[in-house]
Amino acid sequence: MLVYKYMSLQGLDACLNQRTIRFTKPVNFNDPFDCAAAAEKEMEKGLNMRTAGSTNADKLFTIRNAIGILSLTRNPLNPLMWAHYGENHRGGVIAIDTEEAGLECTETNIISASAGNVIYTTVRPSVEDDHLPHHGEITAQHDRLMLERLFLYKSLHWSYEEEIRVARRVDYTPQVPHQDFEIPSTAIKAVYLGAKYFSALIDDYDDELPRVHLKHPKHEIYLCYQDRKTWDLHAERYDPTGIK
Repeated sequence: MLVYKYMSLQGLDACLNQRTIRFTKPVNFNDPFDCAAAAEKEMEKGLNMRTAGSTNADKLFTIRNAIGILSLTRNPLNPLMWAHYGENHRGGVIAIDTEEAGLECTETNIISASAGNVIYTTVRPSVEDDHLPHHGEITAQHDRLMLERLFLYKSLHWSYEEEIRVARRVDYTPQVPHQDFEIPSTAIKAVYLGAKYFSALIDDYDDELPRVHLKHPKHEIYLCYQDRKTWDLHAERYDPTGIK
């Protein structure tokens, strides 16, 4: 399955240089509700009325610090995604083969790419009645509905993202916001450069931006452009040897 990851230009260059993808802890997401299912009943009991770490509220807190999420999408030509995650159309998108990248392995991943469709709702999920495992015990074999409530529910406001998620265990150290994992170079099937990519390079008087089209010619590169009559983006194959 092909999925897509939007990123800044610097992030794109680092990804292609190091062949890594980043799993971020939910506590560091831009949406504070992300992976934060309701657990109000147990939270209301107060810290002094229970053993620390024993309630679902406690477990949920540690899960959000110990499980990393790789956020992907179905569409490399979403104008809103380019504006929000593609550095205002100056960044890039990589196309990833989930099998080759190890994103379908249920031993490595708690939620694999093929099982990671985000569920957009108007109601926040609750784990009040779930028996949550400790963060180090969660596996892909746990109850599917519980895993969905923990990792896949998101507010309807975010539905434009068409998100697919992969979840796996990461370094629990609170000061570590994310963890990068290496993937084979062959798992990156294409690179899309934003519609403002070349204009950003032209304005880069200090020569600080990476020239991705020159540094990574072995990848299949597409250049995005705006439709002249609609609100759509299109992409066409780009020959990186055409500009020096």
